[in-house]
Amino acid sequence: MIPITLSISGFLSYKNPVEIDFSSFDLACISGQNGAGKSSILDAMTWALFGRARKHDESIINLESDTAQVTLTFEYEGNFYRVMRTNPRGKTTALEFHISENGTAGNVGNWKPLTESSLRETDQKIVDTLRLDYETFINAAFFLQGDADQFTQHNPSDRKRILSQILNLGIWEGYRKKAFQSRRNIESEISHMDGRTTEIRLELEQEDNRKEQLTELEEHLEAAAGFRKKQDKIVEEIQQYQALLTEIGNKANDLDLQVDKKEKNPRGSAHPAYSPSKGTGNLLPGPGPGRAGQGGAF
Repeated sequence: MIPITLSISGFLSYKNPVEIDFSSFDLACISGQNGAGKSSILDAMTWALFGRARKHDESIINLESDTAQVTLTFEYEGNFYRVMRTNPRGKTTALEFHISENGTAGNVGNWKPLTESSLRETDQKIVDTLRLDYETFINAAFFLQGDADQFTQHNPSDRKRILSQILNLGIWEGYRKKAFQSRRNIESEISHMDGRTTEIRLELEQEDNRKEQLTELEEHLEAAAGFRKKQDKIVEEIQQYQALLTEIGNKANDLDLQVDKKEKNPRGSAHPAYSPSKGTGNLLPGPGPGRAGQGGAF
C-alpha cells in the first residue's frame, strides 16, 4: 500500500483540517515536540483503514471539535482507493470506501463506491481488499510508539498468522485446500474405477459358465420352437376338424328340417292314386274280369 494523501480534521491533536500529500516526497522525517501530532498521523491512517488507533472511543475526537474525520487516499496493486471515516460526537461512525474508475487518484467524480450496507461489512471489505487486518498492518507497515518489540512478544501462532498475512500466504492455503479437495475427488474416482474393474474381472471369469448357460438356453429355445411348431400344426388340424364338424352339423340340421317337412305332409295325401271326380276307376292292381284264377295282385 502506497499512501497518496491524508486529510485530518478534529482527530486527536489536529483540530483544524490538515492535508498531507505523500506524492511530493519519497522519504520524510517527522519531528516535533511531544503532543505535536507526530504519532497522530500514523494513528489517523490506521483509524481510517481499520477504525482502530491507540484510542478506540470518542476520545479520538479533538477536545475542541465535534467531529473527527480522516480521509486516506492510497494506491494498492495498481488501483487507487479512498477511505473516509467520520465519527461525530455522540453519534454513529460513518465509513465510505471508494475505488477510482479511471485508474488515477482523480477528483470526486471519478470515485466508484465500494461501501457495503453496514459499517462492519465495509470494514471487512477493506480488510479483504488489503488482505491485512489491524494487527498485521501495525506489525508490517510500522511500529507503534513504545511497541517496537510487539511482534516478538506475540506467541508463536500469532507470529505465524501475522507473517502469513504479510507474505500473503493465505493464497497458498487456498491452493492447498483446492489441491486437497482435488486429491479427494481423484481418490474417490479411482476407488470407484477399482470397484468397477473388479466387477468386470469377475464377469470375465464367469464368461465360460455364461457361455455354457447361453448354449443350454439356445438349445432349450430351439426345442421349444420345435414343440411350438408341432403345437401350431395340431391346432391347425383341430381347426380344420372343427370346420368339418360345423359343416356336417349344418347338413344334419338341413336333413332334420326335410324329415320334419315330410312327416308333416304324408306321401298318400300329397299324391292321390284315385280321384272319383275324373272317373278313372281303381288304378291299383287287383282281381277283376279276365284275371280270374290268377289270385290277387299281391
